[in-house]
Order: sequence, then structure tokens, then C-alpha cells
Amino acid sequence: MNVPRGRQPVLVGVSRSTAAPWAVRWAADEAAARGLPLLIVHAQEWPSAISPETAPGSAGHLWASHFRATGQALVDTARAEALQLHPDLEVSVGVAEGRPTEVLQRLSADASQVVVGTRLLGDVEAAFVRSRGAGLLGQVACPVALVPKPEEPQPEHGGTVVVGVDGSAASEAAVAYAYEEAALTGARLTAVEVRRPHDAARPAVQEEARLDLAEALAGWNDKYPHVEAEPQVLTGHPAHVLVRAAEHARCLVVGSHGRSGWHDALLGSTTRSLLHHAHGPLVVVPPQYTGRP
Repeated sequence: MNVPRGRQPVLVGVSRSTAAPWAVRWAADEAAARGLPLLIVHAQEWPSAISPETAPGSAGHLWASHFRATGQALVDTARAEALQLHPDLEVSVGVAEGRPTEVLQRLSADASQVVVGTRLLGDVEAAFVRSRGAGLLGQVACPVALVPKPEEPQPEHGGTVVVGVDGSAASEAAVAYAYEEAALTGARLTAVEVRRPHDAARPAVQEEARLDLAEALAGWNDKYPHVEAEPQVLTGHPAHVLVRAAEHARCLVVGSHGRSGWHDALLGSTTRSLLHHAHGPLVVVPPQYTGRP
């Protein structure tokens, strides 16, 4: 696989899903905005009955050749789509053997961001279906963007970046990403801290939330003075409130809680809910992220 060296590429995984072209679009826009190369990868998980090492003339050779060709066609099509959007973009493609999550996790060590397509789920379905991209969250050291097929046209530039803030180290990293995303795309920034309904009636809690937001944004306002930032303290269930706040946004940015074998615990109930219900791109940022150099 021809992997870009030097500058860390934006890595996008492609498949036959309807969300894949939108993931490629997001990844291409990110790579162009950040001055980075784009790496497009399709991971092929071979059936147990067919070996990747099938010899010419053997029973499975024709099927294996077709399987490989199909994967190559996916990345070639994605490359053409990316270059149609950004003709000067440096784009590499590759087909890798293995489970998609494992392949992307391995390649993420040299990536600046990982992008995958996802799909929206209903409340009942979401309880039983795990997003493929969710397997990457908390397990890689770079931001992960999960991009659904949009329900309505999304702004290529401008619009609003919404970031969830809760005072944790994870949300500090999310704020760093959100500010640079807003600065690079000419978007506004909305920083949201959500308080539970039972806290809403207590003035001291509301004041604490406002102070948390002011502290979280202070240094970044100085670094990106041209980014129009609006702090909001809202009340309700955090996931539901953030989904509504980001309904027409360019993206929603939240933090993960770190690297751990306890996957559900590290994500938290809010992030797990957002995986299935966010209307647009959801970017989950690990706590070690400090922003672009």
C-alpha cells in the first residue's frame, strides 16, 4: 500500500455503504483545509472458505480475483470523487486484508484523523446495533469522524461547529479541535454545556456552568480571535440536547475519555447515544489531542 510519508494523512475507510461517499467528501475537505494528504483504504475480510493465497487455476482463484478487483474499484472510485472536489489534493489508495476496524486502527498510528461512514438508527434499533466506527473510539490517538448520509444538504464551508463542553480533559481536547475546524472552514462556533433538569433551578449551578464555559474558551478565543464563538448553557438530557443543537451544524464535536479495554465505560452514555442519533458528522476527540502544530 502506498502510504504517504512525512505529513500525517487524513485516513478514510470506504465500503459499499451509502454513507461512504459522504465520508470521502468530508475527508477530502478536511485534508484540503489542513494541507494534508488523503489516504483512502478499503479493508477486505476474507471468507473462511477462500484463502487470499489462492493459486491460479485453483477453484477459488476466479472468485478471489473478483473480490480483490471489487475492493480496488471502490478505492479508485473514491479517489476520483475526492479529486473532483479538490483537484490538487495528494491522494493515495490501498486495499488491505483484515477486519475494517483492525485495519483502520493499525493505520491510524500515522494519521491525523480517521473518517468512516455511518448510519442513523432508531431508538430500538440502536439498542441492538453497534456502529462499525464505534470500535475505533477511544482506541486510536487521533480524532475519529463518523459521517452519515445527510438528510439535507450540508455546508461545505461556513455554518456552525458545535462542541460539547463539560470541564473534563476530554472536552478540552474537543474544544481544541472545534476551534481549528471553525477557523479552517470559516464556521461559527457554538460551545454547549448541558445541565440536567434537576440542576436547572439552582442559580449557583447555572453560574458554575457559565464559568466553566468561559474558562474552557478563554485561551482559544485568544488563539483564534476571528472565530465567532457563542457559549450556551442548556438543560436536558446531554445527548438529546446536543443532537438538537447540532441539527443543522457542519459537525458536532465531543471528547472521548481515553484508551481502555472497557469500551462502553470510556465512551460514556452520551457519546454512545450520539453515535446513532447525530444528524451530521460527529467528531470524537481523544484527550491527548492538543490541536494542529
